[in-house]
Amino acid sequence: MHTPTSHSILTTGPLALYLTGAFITALVSSLFGTYAVRKWALRRGYVDHPDAERRIHKLPTPNVGGTAVAFATTATFVGWSFFVVPGGAARPDILAMLFGGLLIFAIGFWDDTRRLSANAKLVLQFVVATGAFFGGVQILGVNFGGIWESQLSVVMSFAVTTVWIVGTTNAFNLIDGSDGVAAGAALFAAVSLGVVFGLNADPLGALMATILVGTCLGFLFFNFPPASIFLGDSGSLFLGFSLASLAVITTEKTATLIAIAIPVVAFGVPLLDTVIAIVRRFLRHEPIFGADRGHIHHRLSNLGHSPRGVALLLYIAFAGCASLSMLLAAPGRTTVLPVFVVAAAVLILGVQRLNIPELAELTRVIGRGFQQRAVISHNLRVYSASEAVSSAADGPSLSGALQRAFGGSEFSRLEVWVLSDLGAGLEGTSGVSRDGPGYLLALTFEHLIHPEHEIELRIPIFEGGLGVGRLSLFRTAEGERLYTDARLIARRLVPSLVSGLRRIATRGDVGQIRVGG
Repeated sequence: MHTPTSHSILTTGPLALYLTGAFITALVSSLFGTYAVRKWALRRGYVDHPDAERRIHKLPTPNVGGTAVAFATTATFVGWSFFVVPGGAARPDILAMLFGGLLIFAIGFWDDTRRLSANAKLVLQFVVATGAFFGGVQILGVNFGGIWESQLSVVMSFAVTTVWIVGTTNAFNLIDGSDGVAAGAALFAAVSLGVVFGLNADPLGALMATILVGTCLGFLFFNFPPASIFLGDSGSLFLGFSLASLAVITTEKTATLIAIAIPVVAFGVPLLDTVIAIVRRFLRHEPIFGADRGHIHHRLSNLGHSPRGVALLLYIAFAGCASLSMLLAAPGRTTVLPVFVVAAAVLILGVQRLNIPELAELTRVIGRGFQQRAVISHNLRVYSASEAVSSAADGPSLSGALQRAFGGSEFSRLEVWVLSDLGAGLEGTSGVSRDGPGYLLALTFEHLIHPEHEIELRIPIFEGGLGVGRLSLFRTAEGERLYTDARLIARRLVPSLVSGLRRIATRGDVGQIRVGG
C-alpha cells in the first residue's frame, strides 16, 4: 500500500498530462469500439428483442456493449500505466482488479448471449470476488480518527470484502434497466473516486478512475436515450466490479470510517436501488434475484417521465451523491455531519416521491411497532368490554359497557344490529330502535363524520352457526392507523356480546312469564 501525502496529484504537471491523454484514449477507444461492436452484434444476433413486460425499446437492440467498455478500459489502462507508474500495473491489487474485471465480463457476456441462471451467475461472481480478495483487494479494518480502531480477522475481512464486491457489482447490474442509467451511474461514481485517489496521491487509482470516466462517456454517445446499444450484463457487471474493487483500493489508503463511507455515498443510488429491490421482493415472497419492474428507473417511468427524463433525473441524483462523497474526501472533517444529514434528508424525500408500496407498508408496520402502548391500550378496551357485556344485567348496562369501552377510542360510532329474538332485552334502552326484523343499538362517541371520509369495520354475529346480526365500528379513513385488533373483537367481544344479549333476552322472557302467571 502507498502512504498518502498532503499534496494532491491532480495538479502535478506530467501526471496531469498523462491522465488527460488516458482520458482521450479511453474516450476515442470507447467511441470507435462501441460503433464496431454494435455492427458486429447485429450480424451475430446478439440483441435484446422488444418485450412489453420488462423492455420498452421497439426494435431489436444489441446487448453486448460491455465488450467495447471492458476492452477499451483494460487496454487503455495497461498502455498508460507504463507512463504513469512504470511496472505499476503489476501491483497485486491492480492485477486482481484487471483480471477479475475480465472474468466478470466473460460471465456477463455468457449470460447476454447464452443465458445463465441467477444462482449460477451469483456463485461465479463470488468465485471472482474470492480471487480478487486473495489477489490483494481486501478490506482489512476500520478506525475512526484514532479514537476507535478495529482490525478484521481474515475470515471477517474475506466476508466483508466479497459481499461488498458482489453487492456493488449487482447494484450496477440491477440499475441497468433504462437507457443510459448504468453507464451514467458509473461515470459519476468514477469521477468521485478519481478525486479521492488524487487527494490520496495514488496515480494508478486516479488513472483507472479517469479511464472509466472516458470509457463511459464514449459509450453514452450510443447509449443515451434513445439507445442504439445496451451495456448488457457484460458491461454493467464489469463496471460494477471495477468500481467496487477500485473503492476497496481507495479505502486501503486511509482505512478510516470516512474513507469507507466515500464509495457507499458515491454509489448511493445503485446501492439504494438494490436494497429496495431486496426488501420489496422479500416482502412479496418473491425470489430475491428475480426480475421485475419495481426498480427506481421503472418507478420514475411509471410517474410519467420519458426514458430521457428518467436518465437526466438520475444523473442529477448521481451527481449529488458524487459531490457529497467528494466532500467527505476533503481534508477538513467539519463537512462530515452536514453531508450525512443532507444525504439522509434527500434519501427520505426521494424514496417517498417514488411511492413504493412495499416500503410504505413496511413503514406503517414499523411505525406501529413504536406505538405499542396505544395498541395495548385499545386492545385492553376490548377485554374490558367483553367482560362487561357478558355480565350486563340489562340493556342499559350493556349499552353503557360499550359506551365506556369505545368512547374516546379511535372509533367515532358503533352499531349493533341483532334479530328480535336475541335483542329483545334491548327494547326501551336509549339509542335502541326497531330496524326491520331486529333491533339496532347505535352509539355515537364524537361528532359525525361525512360518509365519504368514513370507513366501517363490520363483523358478523353468529349464534349456533347461524348469522343473527352484525357489529359495526366506524372511524375516519384519514389520520391515525387502526390500533385495535379486529380479530380480538371477533374472537372475544362478539361471543361475549351474544352471551350477554341472550342472557338479558331470556331473563326478560322469564320475567314476562312470571308477571303473566
